[in-house]
Amino acid sequence: MKKILLLAAAFAVGYVFNWLHIPAGWLLGAMLAGTFYRLFVEEISYPPVLFDISLALIGVSISLSIKIAMFKQVATYLLPLAVSMVILFVASWILGKILKKYSNMDGTTALFCCLPAGASIMMALSREYKANMSMVAAFQTVRIMLLVATIPLVAGLISSFVPTEEVQNSQTGAQAAASTSPLWVALLFYALLVVVTLVLAKKWRIPIAPFLYSIILGFLFKTFLLPLPAMPNLLVGLGMAMLGVIIGVRFDRESLKEFKSIGWTSLIILAAFFLLTFITTFVFYLMTSLDFITSLLAIVPAGAPQMASVASSMDLDASIVAAMQIIRLLTIIVFIPMIVPLLVSKDAKEKSDPQ
Repeated sequence: MKKILLLAAAFAVGYVFNWLHIPAGWLLGAMLAGTFYRLFVEEISYPPVLFDISLALIGVSISLSIKIAMFKQVATYLLPLAVSMVILFVASWILGKILKKYSNMDGTTALFCCLPAGASIMMALSREYKANMSMVAAFQTVRIMLLVATIPLVAGLISSFVPTEEVQNSQTGAQAAASTSPLWVALLFYALLVVVTLVLAKKWRIPIAPFLYSIILGFLFKTFLLPLPAMPNLLVGLGMAMLGVIIGVRFDRESLKEFKSIGWTSLIILAAFFLLTFITTFVFYLMTSLDFITSLLAIVPAGAPQMASVASSMDLDASIVAAMQIIRLLTIIVFIPMIVPLLVSKDAKEKSDPQ
C-alpha cells in the first residue's frame, strides 16, 4: 500500500509540474517525490518489473513518432557522435586522475566514479576489478540524478533564447501516422505491445531491453500493421512518473554520506562534468544540422529513456534523441569492457586475476 500511495503521490507531483510547464515535469516531479520519501520517511524499493513497464510505455510512445526517413538521417550523425564520445571519455579519464590525486581513493575507484558509462556497467566493473563499489555507486547515482534533474531545466531555459526545430516542422518529426482507430482499441494495442516487450526482455535480457524492444516493436507495428494515434499524455506521464520515482528512491542516506565523504573535490568534479557535457554538445552541434537543445538531449550521458522523454515533452524530435542515446549506450556496452583494462593500474588488473 505504501508503494502504491507513493506512486500516486509521485504521479500527482509530476502532474502539477507538467501543468506548470516545467520541462520534463512528469519525470522531475516524480523523482523529487521519490527522493524526499527515501531520505526523510523510510527506505522503500519497487520490483524490477515496474521499471521495465515504465521503459516499455515510454518506448512505445516514442516509437509512434519514428519514420523510416529517420534512419538515413541518423547515419549522418554517427561520426559527430563518435567524436563527442571520445572527447567525453578522455576528459572523464583526466577527471578520474584529478579525483584520485585530491581524495583518498585508489585509481580504479576514481576512474569508475568518473566514467559516464552508466551505473549498472560501472558497478559490474567495480566488482570485477575490486574497486570500492559503494563509492562508485554513490558517485554515479549523484551524477545521473544531477543531470536528469538539471538538463531538462537548462534545456527549457535555453530554448527561450535559441531556435529549436519542433516536431511538427521536423523532417523526421514525431507526428504519429494518420489513424482511424478509436482510443480504446489503441489502448489495447498499447497494452499488447508492452506485454510482448516484457516477455522478450525477460527472454533476451540486455541493458534497457524493455526500452529498446518497445521502440522496435512499436515502430514495426505502426509501420506495417496498423497506424496508431499518439499515446495520451496521462499514459505517457504514468510511464515517466514510474521511472522518476524509481530513480528517486534509489538515492539513500548511505549514498549521500559516501558522496559527502569525498568533500569539495566531488562537487568540483561534478561541476566540471556538467560543463564538459555542454562542451561535447557544442562539438556535436557544430558537426550536425540539429539544433542545440536536441543535440544536448541526444548525447548527454543521463539515460536514453529519460532524455527521450524530455525531448518528447518539449515537442522536439524524440526519435532522433532515442536513436542517438541507444547507439551511445550500445557503443559503451561493447567498448568500455575492452578499454578499461588499458586504463586501470597494473595492480588493479593483478587483483582482478589472482594467480
